[in-house]
Amino acid sequence: MTWQESVAEAIKRLTTRRKSHVFTREELISSEMEQIVREVDSAGATPEQTLSRVLQELRNQEFIAFESPGVYRLLPPDTEGKDQRTLQQIPVLDISPNPHNPRLIFDQEELEELKGSIKKVGILVPLTVYRNVKSFPDTPYVLLDGERRWRCAKELELPTIPANVIDEPKDVTQNILFMFNIHHYRRDWELFPTALKLEKLMESMETDQESVLSNFTGVSRSMIRRCKRLLWFPHKYRNILMERRGKISTDFFIEVYPIAQRLSYEEEYSFPEGVIRLTDALIEKFLAGNVVVDVKEFREVKRAMVFYDESDNFGEFKKKMEDFLNRGAGLNIFTIALEDERNLSALMRHVGYVVSILENTNPATLTDVLVIEQLNLLSGKLSKVLDELD
Repeated sequence: MTWQESVAEAIKRLTTRRKSHVFTREELISSEMEQIVREVDSAGATPEQTLSRVLQELRNQEFIAFESPGVYRLLPPDTEGKDQRTLQQIPVLDISPNPHNPRLIFDQEELEELKGSIKKVGILVPLTVYRNVKSFPDTPYVLLDGERRWRCAKELELPTIPANVIDEPKDVTQNILFMFNIHHYRRDWELFPTALKLEKLMESMETDQESVLSNFTGVSRSMIRRCKRLLWFPHKYRNILMERRGKISTDFFIEVYPIAQRLSYEEEYSFPEGVIRLTDALIEKFLAGNVVVDVKEFREVKRAMVFYDESDNFGEFKKKMEDFLNRGAGLNIFTIALEDERNLSALMRHVGYVVSILENTNPATLTDVLVIEQLNLLSGKLSKVLDELD
């Protein structure tokens, strides 16, 4: 049984039990997820993310309709979608882009490829728009889904474009949530534009909890965490972060974040002026290209920072940082204690040994209670460490 088939049957069971066509994603997870996983024989580690993707697919097929964040409605078989959306041919110039679209960057090469496809076969997937009752923008319709197709149609000077018309979102928050729920599983957005829209959601929803934001938007918690790290930096860096394929990427800020965030508690690096001084200096080092050539090399600085912090000798780390920033010292000054290096070397040896054993061992032979207990302990430790590293 496929994921779509299993989830569709699960939705029918759930709504029958509840005697209501309306259900929530969380109800589906709590009451049906175990059976779904059994039916699809899934060995994946992220069934909840897969469920979110499948719910989006079932919405596209008009098996279910989106009611509000995390809430859906099973559409009756004889009237699927009739009251939910209406397909029309709409003049291209009667549509405006959505001002709340988290995708703010469009790759021109990809647009050229899409234009070539539209010239050959036309627009096969309709846009999703809503009727505009406001004075801005000054068009009868506003986009919710399909800005790339709309841009191409406009450049090709097509007179009309197929579009499904739905009700206007009730407010900015719902508008952004619609955009997340419609778009996210089709094509990943650039990270910083996504972060800017998440920032608006966090303000309007008055929460920055990753679990809440993930449930409402369908964006993974790890991606939300990365977005929050970008938003932490002073606003002066936002133009840099918006540059597509710029010399200073989002990866730079994500690697530098743990260093800058910890140092911000120290008077000489306090937020925002101290953080700006530190970040500017690190950008200068990186752009010089002779001290730091890969943003991942900042992890050496982070390792040293953690070592000196845990050794109650953070002053020594700050001294090394000043030498690095202002006195021409290289990354080698952050080389941490020999004992820690030995521990890392031993870890690499033992990890390789354990991986080799597991690859060449039949899981059916690992039935000893003590072995299972130790493997569970190892799994928990690894998950915790990887989560912190992420």
